[in-house]
Amino acid sequence: MFYGIFIRPITRRIKDNDKASAIAKRYFKFEGKMPLGRFLSRLVHGNRPSGLEREVFGLQFYNPVGLGAGLDVDGDLYNDLNDLGFSFVEIGPFKDHYSIRKAIYKIQSDPQDDVLAACISGDYLDSFCLAYDFCDFFVIDISENPDMDIFDAILETRLTYDIYKPIVVKIPEELPFEDIGEIVDYCLMNSVDGIEARSLKQISYISERSKQRLPIIANCHIKTPVQAEDALKAGASLLEVRMGLVREGPRLVDKILRHLSSRNK
Repeated sequence: MFYGIFIRPITRRIKDNDKASAIAKRYFKFEGKMPLGRFLSRLVHGNRPSGLEREVFGLQFYNPVGLGAGLDVDGDLYNDLNDLGFSFVEIGPFKDHYSIRKAIYKIQSDPQDDVLAACISGDYLDSFCLAYDFCDFFVIDISENPDMDIFDAILETRLTYDIYKPIVVKIPEELPFEDIGEIVDYCLMNSVDGIEARSLKQISYISERSKQRLPIIANCHIKTPVQAEDALKAGASLLEVRMGLVREGPRLVDKILRHLSSRNK
């Protein structure tokens, strides 16, 4: 409610996404530090509506809606954001192992309440190894360099751990379908657990190409409940919201969950 009154008018006016995100992040951090702030957030923005639970990558999600990377860049606000109704939070993107070390220190002092993903966009292998014991799954962002060769070492290293944790590849928004097809084939043949796609066309193509065997996270600028439903219909297993949260506030998550629940009846 307070976000809608005091913050949303500001974030809607600011065109620069980074500046708007910074304002929203300061608000959520302040809210989390208030007495009973997290408890009240969980009470108001419950994330366990009946009928929306699902298992993806072998992990249990209370609902399909998560927070995409780019807001909790430093990995210091995941529990406060999770309390807004999300079933998982993707922290980062982390461009080097120094930044992910800082996030790990925070996670050790404030363990996550629900599913936590780390988005890694550089220094891939070192960052992956450092974060392995502290996150539930990993999103390897190849948006700047769509080359699957980096996965060979990551996948081999995963074999050395006692606990299997899912690995997802995040692809660029503008990528030819021929290249997406090669990525899908690589994932199916090499136990990459899913793809984070950036458009409905990508989601539909990946779903068809993989014969629905490859889970998809929809990271496609979802800002309305109808857009969320469209992404699931196209073949997504999970959804991510980021700028929609910044511009509209936590009520957007509530609206999406209510809309999906109504369609589930």
